[in-house]
Amino acid sequence: MFRFSTLCAVVLTALVSAGAARAQTAPASFVVVHGIPGRDVGATLDPLLPVDVLVGGKYCLLQGFTFGSIAGPYDVPPGTYTVAISLANPLAPCSNTPVISGSVALKSGEFGAVVAALSTSGAPAAEVYALNVSAIGAGKQRFMVAHAADAPEVEVKAVSLGKSPEKVAFKLAPGAEKSVVVPTKPAFSLTATAGTTVIGPVTVDLGDQGLALVFAVGSATTGSATLLTKVIPDVF
Repeated sequence: MFRFSTLCAVVLTALVSAGAARAQTAPASFVVVHGIPGRDVGATLDPLLPVDVLVGGKYCLLQGFTFGSIAGPYDVPPGTYTVAISLANPLAPCSNTPVISGSVALKSGEFGAVVAALSTSGAPAAEVYALNVSAIGAGKQRFMVAHAADAPEVEVKAVSLGKSPEKVAFKLAPGAEKSVVVPTKPAFSLTATAGTTVIGPVTVDLGDQGLALVFAVGSATTGSATLLTKVIPDVF
């Protein structure tokens, strides 16, 4: 895992995806996660902190992208992309003066998650996680959990619902991620506990050979910490 220096570097990777359909070489793939509550970075900001994302100076890839959203996955040609992030403008998307601009380099064949997050100091940041999308055997499911919240080490617990529950638990330091494979069950309840703060629960239904992406985001201090999930089915 490596860290970009700004919150918008996150969303910027999403923009990059605009050229994916035209890629002529093996693409990189990304999901983009908005995990920064507006009120945690400014008392007068919209809690959903909607932003527009402009790539290459002309492609308005994301409009009104809000806290709690996961966009993608996007296939993008490898390369370096310039992006500009601005507060959302519903009447003229991507026309506001950019709040942050920068660039990101993407390599061929990678699959990752770019997460707009709060660091352990509460500052906006962007984190990139590598995702394990290798084949999942029949009768199995995989969870990929990333700790991108402003919170100390968390204990993650996944417990299947129904009779004969399957249970798995592990600890994650801030900025860390972990993949675990479990037997296929109809659904799992997930929580992440940091001290006395319980983040979640969320219920995730993967389906056989499904992959669940789980991101702890927000702040335990302000009470905005939450778990965001996205299911990618049929990872053969």
